Amino acid sequence: MLGIVVSLPWELRSLTRQVIPVGAWKAISADTLVALSGIGAERAHAAGAALVAQGATALLGWGYAAALDDRLRPGYLLLPEVVIGADGETHPVSAEWHRRLYQTLHPRYSVRTDALVESHGIVKTSAKKRDLGKRTQAAATDMESAAHARLAEKHRLPYLSLRAITDSASTDIPESVFRALDAQGHVPVAKLLAHLCLRPTDWLKIVRLGIQFNAAQRALRNV
Repeated sequence: MLGIVVSLPWELRSLTRQVIPVGAWKAISADTLVALSGIGAERAHAAGAALVAQGATALLGWGYAAALDDRLRPGYLLLPEVVIGADGETHPVSAEWHRRLYQTLHPRYSVRTDALVESHGIVKTSAKKRDLGKRTQAAATDMESAAHARLAEKHRLPYLSLRAITDSASTDIPESVFRALDAQGHVPVAKLLAHLCLRPTDWLKIVRLGIQFNAAQRALRNV
């Protein structure tokens, strides 16, 4: 039984049309369970644990990541061989499963296998992204994959993370988006517009981020 953990509603929509409340799970096929966790390691761990309790025998983290390396462009796929925790511990993924999936994806998509590193929060600026990449030698970052990896190791289950790159290493996250985003991954339009009125220079950044997001979403849907 495959258990897939996603953090954001947008990530979920790339995988299934079923509606899953944050913190809940559903079966999307006879042998696949999907949980929507919300943002952050604690929620990611809880969602993965719920899938394990329901009989999941392998875990897959599915969603987006932010590039720390200029060579990763929005829409590229990252299938890391190693996930690095925020405290520096390393978690190798399931080697055989990784090999099979990479061989399936590589002929059709731009796929990298560099390390993915955990961050405690959204890495908002290009300077901070490049600093994190330099310190850890990771190519991208997210807040949830290391929590999935730790859970899989605890239960001795196969684990993989599949991430589509949203924002490039040179992209700064607009402050308006950061302030409007809630823990469930929603960006209420009214709240975003209110912040944009205070920061009109964020409009161009949001347009650029939207283009990058669409590239990542198309990649996940195709996969």
